[in-house]
Amino acid sequence: MANLVNLVHVSCDASIREELLEKLWVNVLAAREEEGCYQFEVSVQTDDPNAFIFYEVYRDEAALAWHKEQQYFLDYFKIVTDLGDKVNRSFITYYVEDK
Repeated sequence: MANLVNLVHVSCDASIREELLEKLWVNVLAAREEEGCYQFEVSVQTDDPNAFIFYEVYRDEAALAWHKEQQYFLDYFKIVTDLGDKVNRSFITYYVEDK
């Protein structure tokens, strides 16, 4: 099965940026240690420090599903949910096509 690339777009209100990043980095650093996570990068938009793209590469769908069951992801996702309209989040998952 092909590797998956998960692109997550997040933008937040400046007033909650640090609170969001605190939980985000716990998630990112733990995910980077997962056997099925090959890469997890956080990029900040050049003209808006409150807009991010997360570039995540997972071995397969099962590895991404496992990641989403981990407490550090659940803690991050809870804060995103709790912050309501102060955070906008969307994602698209791709598979890697290679010859």
